[in-house]
Amino acid sequence: MCLVAVLGLPAPGWGQQVSGPKSNLAESTGGLKITAVQGEGATNSIRARTATSPVVEVRDDSGKPVAGAEVVFQLPAAGPGGVFNGWMRTQTARTDENGRAAADGYAPNEQEGRFNIKVTATHGSKNGTLVIGQSNTTGSGAQGKSSKKGLWIVLGILAAAGIAGGIAASTGGGSSTTTTTTPVTVTPGPISVGGPR
Repeated sequence: MCLVAVLGLPAPGWGQQVSGPKSNLAESTGGLKITAVQGEGATNSIRARTATSPVVEVRDDSGKPVAGAEVVFQLPAAGPGGVFNGWMRTQTARTDENGRAAADGYAPNEQEGRFNIKVTATHGSKNGTLVIGQSNTTGSGAQGKSSKKGLWIVLGILAAAGIAGGIAASTGGGSSTTTTTTPVTVTPGPISVGGPR
């Protein structure tokens, strides 16, 4: 592990500016190009505690994949963001033979909103930086309400059918006794079901 990552100091090339939060390709003067393969523009679910882990590809000036480069993924220290493996704000990975590196154990925090993941790659004396933009959301809400509404409708219909069946069974047994029935109303949302008239 790099001493820079252990001490929490900025990696070489870290202070260089990257154009805009939506950039998926950034090149520092250090000679490494980093491309976001997965994670750019992703929306993470706070409620489900699921997030799209960032995956990047590192190439040299000639466009060849760089194997063995050290890649540091850094989440924001405050505000919307997340953690790696339950508590860490940074994670270090090495690129494979295809020049790819991924962060693992990534989960969103409890704060809704847009944020950036800073990515720095170092290989020998070369380096590069990238910003990956993501968002945390509590969910659409509309989908959950729709499925609950459907459940209430089904339960209302089943309850009405059970009540009607019970009334029919109690009055249809050949008895000459007159039964007075109190009307029953089941209200599952906007649908109302009444007893026999």
